[in-house]
Amino acid sequence: MMELYGLIAKFSFVLSAREEEQRYFVPAQLRSSPSGLCEIKPSKCDPCPLYLHFLDGFVPHGLFPQLLSRCIRWCSERGSTQAPNLYHNGARLFIGKQTIHNLILICKKRFIKIILKQRSSSSAVLSAAAASIACEVRIFLEDNLRSLTLEVSWLRNLRYELCVACASCFKLSGECAKHRSASCAHEDCLHLLQVNPEEHLICPKSFCDEAIEVPGLEKWFKVYKTEVQTLSEFLNYPCERFVVSI
Repeated sequence: MMELYGLIAKFSFVLSAREEEQRYFVPAQLRSSPSGLCEIKPSKCDPCPLYLHFLDGFVPHGLFPQLLSRCIRWCSERGSTQAPNLYHNGARLFIGKQTIHNLILICKKRFIKIILKQRSSSSAVLSAAAASIACEVRIFLEDNLRSLTLEVSWLRNLRYELCVACASCFKLSGECAKHRSASCAHEDCLHLLQVNPEEHLICPKSFCDEAIEVPGLEKWFKVYKTEVQTLSEFLNYPCERFVVSI
């Protein structure tokens, strides 16, 4: 019953042909949170950080543990053999049997930050299957947020946007006006822009009408044509609307 309602998460992995180990995690009970987790940054070949920005000004109570429990189960079902690193309002999970990608989730007051970081730079890893993992992660998160609004009564009015951090604001002044820092990461100072794959990013605070380029943003929305059928079957619904020609 606790697993059904997301209060605990089961992580299973195969030790041998006849032996399987199971571990249970309780995300809501975690209290420690290392500062290094928030300092993790994607490399140039990774997707840019993506933000689940909640329009009511705060992440609904209990949402993050629920979402985290589903992520743990999802990584386990994908064959991960490495248990997740779980912290208070943060986690690092491992995707794939060879832990090719790290999935980092960081929960703040008004958003959940998502980082997908590749653990290997070899040419073999940079295949079509590895390149589309970002889109697969995004679809999984959006799909589970929708299901939570149907299954959890207090989340029925959930409102959120997919966003990226605005790259234009700090370029105008060179520093954060409030904290006088060129690398300010304070949550209240972070300007987020809603992402729409069919529209250019424009900062409303800027006097310049030029579109903002965010390297790696397109990877969250790219599905390779050869993988659409496989991804659709895995997620149990059609993905044609996410296809981008390459």
